[in-house]
Amino acid sequence: MRGSPAIARQRQRRRSPSSPPNSIWRAPRCSERSPRLSVASVRFRRATTQHGNLCDDSHMSGRQITIIANWKANLPPSEEVALAKAIADGLGGASASAGAPSKIRLLLAPSAVGLVPVASLLRREYPQAGIEVAAQDASRTGAGAFTGELPAEHLVGIVPAVIVGHSERRRDHGESDEVVGEKLARVVAAGLAPVLCVGDNLPQAEITARVEYVQGQCAAAFAAAERAGCNAHQLFAAGLVIAYEPVWAIGTGNPASLEIAEAIARGLRTKLNREELPVLYGGSVDAASAASWFGTPSARTNLDGLLVGGASLSADRIVAIARAALAVTDPS
Repeated sequence: MRGSPAIARQRQRRRSPSSPPNSIWRAPRCSERSPRLSVASVRFRRATTQHGNLCDDSHMSGRQITIIANWKANLPPSEEVALAKAIADGLGGASASAGAPSKIRLLLAPSAVGLVPVASLLRREYPQAGIEVAAQDASRTGAGAFTGELPAEHLVGIVPAVIVGHSERRRDHGESDEVVGEKLARVVAAGLAPVLCVGDNLPQAEITARVEYVQGQCAAAFAAAERAGCNAHQLFAAGLVIAYEPVWAIGTGNPASLEIAEAIARGLRTKLNREELPVLYGGSVDAASAASWFGTPSARTNLDGLLVGGASLSADRIVAIARAALAVTDPS
């Protein structure tokens, strides 16, 4: 009875979900199951999907804001550790004053050589701070004879999330949407959550043109990820976050207008048919602009946080940004 063909067929039917007609939205096809997620990425996924109704600002008190500090290649590991320590010390006071540190999610993204020392510091000396570490990139290859590459599977146990497709990777390393999609697939296969960066370099364009451009970027990356064995269902299940970074605003000190950022966020959710999709903004973010954005009801409705570059290299500035977020999530 245990080996009955009928029972085997019944078990197989339970394991194999049905597939919608559109191939991009197929159920997981990799061995008919989603990849195993690391414990850290499961926590990240849960945190980034607790948004409630995004069209209703009344949910803001229970909604989590995500802040990712991208340090790029600015500091050696010793200085990255010192910066992480200063941020953790500063945020401790901010969290205590708000009484709800879990209402913001802060991830520090040091250089590749700084990942382990920064993660070790936070786990050893600040286990209650709730600060996590994200990788700035992962390779399109798996483990093997690939000199200089950083396979996503080697990041398991160190980070819960990986930034993919940052504009500087696209510009300086020629990473196409095809490459970005392959990296998305690798990150998800490793059980980590991808933070997909998209952005236009159209400073004078109409908002509609910007929205269509980033929608096209996203669709191309999703299609490439599926060709690499990872479909949209798997991306969403892994805790996908999208960060909009207008290339023309990065490093200029002049962020995109709220009107543009909000239109992009709405356009991405519409394109992907995913109303709860977390969308961040990145591009010349500082404490002043963060406070202004977090204090604007429409921004709190449409945007879920910030990807911070240069400002995150100052402990005081990134703590000020975190305080602004905490003030919104718990204004008492």
